[in-house]
Amino acid sequence: MLERQLGHINPDMDVCDISGDKVGEIAHVYRHPEVAIGDSGESSPATIEGLPPEDGVMEVKTGFLGLGSHLYIPFSAVQETLPASVFVSKPKEEFERLGWHDKPLYFDRLSTVD
Repeated sequence: MLERQLGHINPDMDVCDISGDKVGEIAHVYRHPEVAIGDSGESSPATIEGLPPEDGVMEVKTGFLGLGSHLYIPFSAVQETLPASVFVSKPKEEFERLGWHDKPLYFDRLSTVD
């Protein structure tokens, strides 16, 4: 079910932490180029030998008018999606510890889909 929801993540959606507090807005969505999103909205990773299990990423702009820092939140952290917002499974106080203020090491192998 969550895979279907991930296909509906788009720029300009609000991002909220597990408490429902808004942390920012999606600026860009990045997926592994070998991951196809079908008409049903479900993602299906290509079966390529040696392909690491890298997660898609939402780049989230924070602060007033998006002038704050950027977060790089992996799809695996998504708890729920609604038509205009995405909820992640962690409180915003944990974002730094989780490394979401830095681009993931595999970021250069992702493709933007927006």
